[in-house]
Amino acid sequence: MSFLDTFIQRLPRMALALAVSIPAGALLRWLDTPIPWLIGPMVAVATLNLLGIRAFALPYGRQVGQVILGSAIGVYFTPTVIAAIASNSLAILITTLSAFVIGGIGAVVMSRVSGVDGKSAFFSSIPGGSMAMANLAEKYGATMPPVAVAHSLRVSILVIVIPFGITYGGIPIEPSAYRPEFALNYTILIPWLAVGLILGELSERLRFHNGCLLTPLFLGMILALNGFTLSEVPGWLIDFAQLLFGLILGERYERAFFARHKLFIPFALVNAVFIILASVAVAISVAWAFDLPIATMIIATAPGGMAEMAVVAQALQMAVPMVMAFHLFRIIVVNMGTQYIYLAATWVQRRRAKET
Repeated sequence: MSFLDTFIQRLPRMALALAVSIPAGALLRWLDTPIPWLIGPMVAVATLNLLGIRAFALPYGRQVGQVILGSAIGVYFTPTVIAAIASNSLAILITTLSAFVIGGIGAVVMSRVSGVDGKSAFFSSIPGGSMAMANLAEKYGATMPPVAVAHSLRVSILVIVIPFGITYGGIPIEPSAYRPEFALNYTILIPWLAVGLILGELSERLRFHNGCLLTPLFLGMILALNGFTLSEVPGWLIDFAQLLFGLILGERYERAFFARHKLFIPFALVNAVFIILASVAVAISVAWAFDLPIATMIIATAPGGMAEMAVVAQALQMAVPMVMAFHLFRIIVVNMGTQYIYLAATWVQRRRAKET
């Protein structure tokens, strides 16, 4: 079936998703809740899907949303910001390594209490990119549904719990000290976003992970560092990116899929809560040890997707470059290193089995 045929077939369901998402986002915006245009659409579309009323996200929504976010974030990377990030390289390394430790402990516990095989538990628990973990799970013969369920639930919980916890939990938010001073100029913004979308899509076709987010980010950073006058990305466009991500997260909750694996859901929830709480503990420890803002570190070490955490940091007006630096390093190291840690753990288990 061609893209056009699929689009026409899904059009009523996409319209339905928008029909429930826009009022849900507007309601949460009126209630002044954190990231309303992500949480509202996500909950609304997920509810429809779990009720058996299928609703779909917009085509290329992830790519467009990531390009908007990457473009908005890239201009934050001034020389001062890059120097600040470099001075915190040890903190970034510690939090990255902690992701393996936390994920490994979560995998061992999940495997023993849920009955899921060790491979699936391992790739379900490592907080790397969900698509990267799914690809590795498939490569090494793990069972795919537990991996998909675990990552979907953890990211969904994160984008709700973390912003609400920080906003209403009395945790002080330290705003970014280095905000770009660009005026809104659509004659610059429109071609800039178009170029970012083209380069992002090209980079993803070349298998560059999160290319539609990172390519515009690096493009904006290079242009800003070289003195080019760019444009501010308006707030309504950031809200639109939130909406696109909310639709995508909500679409993942397909009723038949979750019904088939409902016995695994409680274990995935417990695993997600453990990983989130352990990551918060690491964040608090690193914030204390390196004198960094606690709220910023909680988001910087949160075991979620890079794009989703970028949305949260951007919406709460935090030190976005610092958050992105932590997540970028974690995603690169975790996605590259997970398979080698898995192979090493498998080798150790085989050696122990031979010895016994």
